[in-house]
Amino acid sequence: PQEPSLYKFLSGNENIEFFGNLYLMSKNEIKARAEKLLKTLGLYEARKRKTKGYSGGMLRQLSLIVSLINNPEILFLDEPTVGMDARVRRKVWNFLKSMKEEEDRTIILTTHYIEEAEALCDRVAIIDYGKLIAIGSPQELIKEHNVSNLEEVFLKITGRRITEGM
Repeated sequence: PQEPSLYKFLSGNENIEFFGNLYLMSKNEIKARAEKLLKTLGLYEARKRKTKGYSGGMLRQLSLIVSLINNPEILFLDEPTVGMDARVRRKVWNFLKSMKEEEDRTIILTTHYIEEAEALCDRVAIIDYGKLIAIGSPQELIKEHNVSNLEEVFLKITGRRITEGM
């Protein structure tokens, strides 16, 4: 979700257990998967704290864990790293890359961070004013528009509108 859908009066562990229970997962399954995800994403030490004391980045990480607790085949992520510092964002990127490659997971990602799309996505769709204006792999789009990175593609094909009125 755009905003974390967590219960601030519950601990990180309790939030994970709550959502795992909604998926009718066994206690052992929830515990094992939660421990793995908490350690991988660096929240293991904070798991017993109430989430009202979590930073924005920690809440985003916990939201990601909650969305992964039932091990979905397809994962929809809406700006998953917004509010995270660069170190944590890179940790999440590495985690998502490993999920995609090692677990053959399908991840559909929306982001305003063009470097995030370039780093994580096999295919990118650029939407401007509600219209699809480009689609392809980051490498295809970069080559097609004769630029050095995906952000330059984005600026080249939408830049006219960005600079209007400035």
